[in-house]
Amino acid sequence: MSKKKIIRNAILVLAILILMVILIVSLGDIKTIWNELINANIWIVLLAVAALLLYAFFNQLSLISLTKFRYKEIKYVDCYTISGSEYFFNALTPFSSGGQPFQAYAFKRKGMSLADSTSVLLINFIAYQTCLNVIAAVFIIIYYGKVKEQVSGYIWLLILGFSINLLIMVGLLSIGLFKTVGRFFLKLFDLICKIKPLRRFQSRHDRFETYIINMQLAFKEITKNLKLWVWVILTKVVAFGIYYSIPFFALYAVGVKVDFADLPYVMALTAFTLTISAWVPTPGGAGGVEAAFTLLFSPYVVSYGYDQETAKSVSLAIMLIWRMLTYYLLILYGFILYIIFEKRDKSYSFLTNDKKDEVEASQESEAIVENIEVAETIEKEDNEEAK
Repeated sequence: MSKKKIIRNAILVLAILILMVILIVSLGDIKTIWNELINANIWIVLLAVAALLLYAFFNQLSLISLTKFRYKEIKYVDCYTISGSEYFFNALTPFSSGGQPFQAYAFKRKGMSLADSTSVLLINFIAYQTCLNVIAAVFIIIYYGKVKEQVSGYIWLLILGFSINLLIMVGLLSIGLFKTVGRFFLKLFDLICKIKPLRRFQSRHDRFETYIINMQLAFKEITKNLKLWVWVILTKVVAFGIYYSIPFFALYAVGVKVDFADLPYVMALTAFTLTISAWVPTPGGAGGVEAAFTLLFSPYVVSYGYDQETAKSVSLAIMLIWRMLTYYLLILYGFILYIIFEKRDKSYSFLTNDKKDEVEASQESEAIVENIEVAETIEKEDNEEAK
């Protein structure tokens, strides 16, 4: 991502923040929201910050483990800064799509082949999607009736969000496990690109084919290293568990005396918030995340004796604390790690623009060679299995 694009997206995120604050003021009682924020227990908020940093560590640990397993020469500090930079790049791009391209590019700068970096990033993404969907499914099974009772008119949003996430996961599994499905999607892509307004995407055929090949290779790696896969899944489960519990701290910080027995339900509501807003096409799901959080948590706050209007304002204050921590503070965290990475990688940073173009062109050529080798590897392994 170029510096101009980073600045442009950062301005967009800032504009969304301003619009969000204006919207919150219009939806709730600004006096109540302000009082809840300024009177929030700072020690509980700091505890939430500590939980957030713990989440970041465990979430990054999966990619660090995968990378060190595949490319032992890379230093842990580089793994940590590259893995953590996704919070910055994902937050600035729609559908959180900016993190992986930068990470693949950064790993390449550290000497890792594009085939290897793509493989570990895909395995990490598959682990993320698997945990996201399985945890959401468990919470839906346990709490569907309770949530439906509280937000009956909007339960379809949860079902829609979960269905989209589930379809994505099933699609990934199908492409990775069955070569015929991969060929089907490739033919479908070519067919869609014959439509006149979409013909310009035909040039991305090779890139899409490479993605499918790398996906299939990633699944082969999973079957060969089940212990590593189990470890990666465990780190993601711990990360999700910590992340989903952060609103519990925010509730307690503003004086909602939540019972510790309600922690699993609070975690479920947070999981449902992300499920509903996962495909909102704005950087970080901005707008959708805030709306979903308030929609789900307002009835919960009412259950603690607040009237409807006060509960809405208190929920908005809780959402602001939660969002400032899990989105804006994570952006800062990711940006700091990105700066550390760039400072450490002076050999590349000091290249002129012409030299960078030359290096990137060379990397593109290497990628083509690597993708051919990957395809040949898969074909060879399939032939050996057939024998």
